[in-house]
Amino acid sequence: QAFRIPGVRGCIYRQGEQEKDDAAFGQTPNMTQPVSALWGLPDKKSKSTPPKCFNIASRVQKSSIEQPLSCRVHPVTVLKILDAYVRRPAGAQRTIGTLLGWISEGSAVDITDSFPVPHKDTDEGVSIDQDYHKSMLELRQKVSPREVVVGWFSTGDEINATSAVIHAFYCKKESSQFNPTAVLPGPLHLLIDTSLMQQSFGIKTFVNVRTAAAESLLQFHEVPLRVQTSAAEKSSISQLMHARRANREAQEKKMNPKDMASLDGLQGGLKELLGLSRRIQQYVRAVQSGKVEGHLAVGRGLTTALCAEPVIDVEAVENLCNASLQDALMVVYLSNLTRTQISIAEKISALFGLAPEL
Repeated sequence: QAFRIPGVRGCIYRQGEQEKDDAAFGQTPNMTQPVSALWGLPDKKSKSTPPKCFNIASRVQKSSIEQPLSCRVHPVTVLKILDAYVRRPAGAQRTIGTLLGWISEGSAVDITDSFPVPHKDTDEGVSIDQDYHKSMLELRQKVSPREVVVGWFSTGDEINATSAVIHAFYCKKESSQFNPTAVLPGPLHLLIDTSLMQQSFGIKTFVNVRTAAAESLLQFHEVPLRVQTSAAEKSSISQLMHARRANREAQEKKMNPKDMASLDGLQGGLKELLGLSRRIQQYVRAVQSGKVEGHLAVGRGLTTALCAEPVIDVEAVENLCNASLQDALMVVYLSNLTRTQISIAEKISALFGLAPEL
């Protein structure tokens, strides 16, 4: 049974009890009840068994001072999670698994890889295949020893009651092999919305914050997250998008689509660089003529970019290109000469039955 606490953005989920609360239906609670009953905590005088766990899901982080942790997720991690969700067993409503990565400089956590873990949701809770998790973790660490367990992921649009049970499994070092640190005292929770009900793709990360009021109270606070790619990956994605655009244009004109080998990535990169250089040249000329007010950040960025590259004479570049071309031609000539000599030796051996001497 879930009910909302006044003044707190989130919900409390109780396990093992089905109680009605007037606050869940928008009614004013009875103030004659003790304070512990209003907060869902068992009365000290009663001998009833306390609930197993609570779960408060906070959607917005209040301040950066409260939780300075930030996360950077690799696109391959998200794609693997989506692929696991598409390949989930029949009848499964969601997919859960382990997040791998490392802690970078400062308080940034890099999520670089993931793998799904078989589980089964029941009315009583959730069961996880711990042996599969340990086996997959051992295999992954043989390939990349730097990657360690940094948290777990789940598909869906909200944190439910079973999330506390799964989070408790990943908090245990013996079962999940998660090592708490000063920067990351608890495992991260990555939540990916696969319902596609919104225009944007929902990817959120949460971190658990313990409270002094009750040890069984779990608070999931959202932390900043951004999808980070390298320059090589951006270039590859740009090449794929260019091929898709060319294929679409060919279909509209009812022509045969171009082969991927015909799309020269170097030529496209040079054209893009030339276009950016022309835009910079137009901006600099506009600033010099007084048409546009100069920006200090843009000027400093251009100065840094120009000073980072060494100034080489045009004649020296031409001599270097000519020398490289001559070396390449010499290698091609020697390769053809060697191939011809081997062919002649094979023919002599076939005609006279002699062993060729090279």
